[in-house]
Parts: sequence; structure tokens; C-alpha cells
Amino acid sequence: MDFGFNMKKVRYILLFLVIAMIFLAFTQPEKKIEKLVKKVWKGTELSLQEVKLDSTIENITQLHKVYSEKKLLGYACYTYSHGCKVGGCSAPSDDVDDSYEIFEYMVVYDKNLAILKVDIANYGGEYGYEICRSSWLKQFIGKPKKYKLEENIDGISGATVSASYLIDDINTLGKTMKQLMKEEQI
Repeated sequence: MDFGFNMKKVRYILLFLVIAMIFLAFTQPEKKIEKLVKKVWKGTELSLQEVKLDSTIENITQLHKVYSEKKLLGYACYTYSHGCKVGGCSAPSDDVDDSYEIFEYMVVYDKNLAILKVDIANYGGEYGYEICRSSWLKQFIGKPKKYKLEENIDGISGATVSASYLIDDINTLGKTMKQLMKEEQI
């Protein structure tokens, strides 16, 4: 009895599904930014303007100004950070190389660069994904500009390395944003 089950067909279908999932996981940052700013400024008619930076800013993948009726509301930044090493976690290190997983995240600022929202856009790592929880990410809202693990940001079990890198990156990103504002690039 043959049910038409063909292993070769199944492999092709599975390959197609994997490729589709990878493609969908890396959708355009603009779409993710747009969706996030709509959450932050619910019910407000928004427009985004991509900021073309004068120089290459290493820690910014995309930066947008957020407007409502030509009035600047704030900024939305799409960037990335490092997580655990591929295959497992160890203590955070200053020597980050290609063996570290990378995750993408977004920060929405008001026009004075106060953080309104932090969101993990794409976390593909095996470990440390606990930082994706919105309840943990809320800690960045309304806090002082300098974030420090266990001082003004609570640690998170199972994500010490990813949390440490994210906190450091958000601090660096804040300094970069202030510098861009000072240089009138934003």
C-alpha cells in the first residue's frame, strides 16, 4: 500500500519551510520599528523619517525620527548586541569575537532622549532569551541614563551574559545618541 509518501518531497518541503522562516525572521527593520512606535504612541498619526548619518556609527543599524503632524516626538533606533557564545554561556568578556551570538533590539526615545521602550526584535540564541520578556525590559523606562546591573537594573536568572551586554550596549547607544544630538545630526 503506497500513500504517495516520498521522502524526497518531504525534504524539499522542510527545506522550503526553513528558508521561509529564516527569511521572515530577518524582515526589514523599518517594519519592526514602525510597529513598535505605533505601540508607544497609540492612536497618534505617525510618520518616520530615516536619519542618514554623516559617518558610520558602529552601534546603530537604523535610526528614525518619529513625527506627528510635523512635530518631533522622538527617535527609534534599531541595533544589535552580543549574547552568549555559540554552544553555551560564560561570563561576559571584553574580547567579543565571531563566536558570540548576536541579537537585534530596538530602543524608542522621546525627543529629549529618555527611553520610552526597549524591545528585542530578533533573538536567535539558545541561551539568555529571558531578556526578551517585556516585564524585564520595562526596567529601562524612566531610569537614570547610566544603567548598571544589580544597581538600577535587576539581574535575570539564565540571562546574565545577554543582560550584561544589552545593558552595556544601551549605555553606549545613549552616549552615541547624545553625541548625534550635540552635533545636530538628529
